[in-house]
Amino acid sequence: MKFGCNRIALVCAVGLISVTVVSARELTLDDCIAEALKNRSNIIAARGGEELARAGKRAALGAFLPTISASYEARTAKPFEEDTLIGQVTRNTTFHAITGAIEIANLYTTLANYSSARTDVLKAKLDVINSEQDMIYAVKLAYYDYLRSVEDVNVNTEAVKRSEEALKLIQSKFELGSAAKSDVLKQKVQFGNDRVEMLRSKNSVTTTKSDLAYTIGIDPSSDVEFSQAYTTRQFDGTLEEAIQFALQNEPGLRASEQDVKGRKIDYRAARSRYLPTIGGDFTVQESGPTGNFGDGPDKTISYGVRLSWTLFDGFQRERAVTYARVARNNATANLADERNAVISGVNSAYLNIGQLREQKAVSQENVDAATEDLKISQEKYNLGAATILDLLDSQVSLKRAQAQLIQADFNLNLAVAKLENAMGKM
Repeated sequence: MKFGCNRIALVCAVGLISVTVVSARELTLDDCIAEALKNRSNIIAARGGEELARAGKRAALGAFLPTISASYEARTAKPFEEDTLIGQVTRNTTFHAITGAIEIANLYTTLANYSSARTDVLKAKLDVINSEQDMIYAVKLAYYDYLRSVEDVNVNTEAVKRSEEALKLIQSKFELGSAAKSDVLKQKVQFGNDRVEMLRSKNSVTTTKSDLAYTIGIDPSSDVEFSQAYTTRQFDGTLEEAIQFALQNEPGLRASEQDVKGRKIDYRAARSRYLPTIGGDFTVQESGPTGNFGDGPDKTISYGVRLSWTLFDGFQRERAVTYARVARNNATANLADERNAVISGVNSAYLNIGQLREQKAVSQENVDAATEDLKISQEKYNLGAATILDLLDSQVSLKRAQAQLIQADFNLNLAVAKLENAMGKM
């Protein structure tokens, strides 16, 4: 019995360990992107739109096939009386008929509708790509914001440690009579402010982590961790190369181009309503004595082709043509605006990268200078050549410089991601 209990306890322990391992999963940036592309509703909706566009294309292809209808009719004719005088009896007769019709729509309209459906499929596919790229960019924004908040915690933790060590030193100097009580009080205030900042940064980690979880489409309260490993991104191409790449690959711009093509086709299709349509019909008819179909002596087959032309439909065609022309003009104007917006976005993002590179270099130099300044201020204060305010200023300056360096680092990564998004490169 004891052995059985031990086995049960061992199995339970292994199960708990397995649950812990599974629940405490760590997601990298690539994992977050994959989760977002799988879970978010706007991505699912965009893919559904592509599926509907493909169904529309199949329906447009089916319009090339004729619409066929058929019917069967059987009637029996019975006599009202018998002619007994001459000894003849009128026999029951049966009438059979199979009728059908074939309707062929305007061929030009059918071709135009199919071309428009093909264009809609391409546009829907590009809309999916555009939605995915926007989602990838949103995930990177949330991911880098989370990592920045984590780095802020590290900076504020170090600041708290420095303030605490400085407070201990000043208190010891005060006890020895070489420091004023006001110095102790000022350092206590600084120590308290640093602790408040550390608490704020920890709260920011919780908030940005929750935002990141929501962005990738998972429960913010789930037991998941995010990897803190990342690399600084770079873009080595020229501005002209970036613009040309964007004009050829940016999915939103390409979707607008397909939209213009589709609206032009719709306009031609609307004008084709002035053309005639072709239809036809056929009839197989048989009459004779009651019996199975095909046994009758009288059999008639008829067929015909008709050409129909709508001369006036209450200005419905004119309205359709006007709507199609306005839609075509609007799509053309929108394409021009979209092209200018893409060039402007690429230009702005590219220039911002150069500025942030310089800013990051300056921020690193600022951290080095602030670190050295704090050492000097600490030594001067110990020797009585500097006041407590000088020491406090040096502490605050170092913390601010470290925070600015972190911000500059992540801003540079975000700027590269923004440029790639504007180029359609993700």
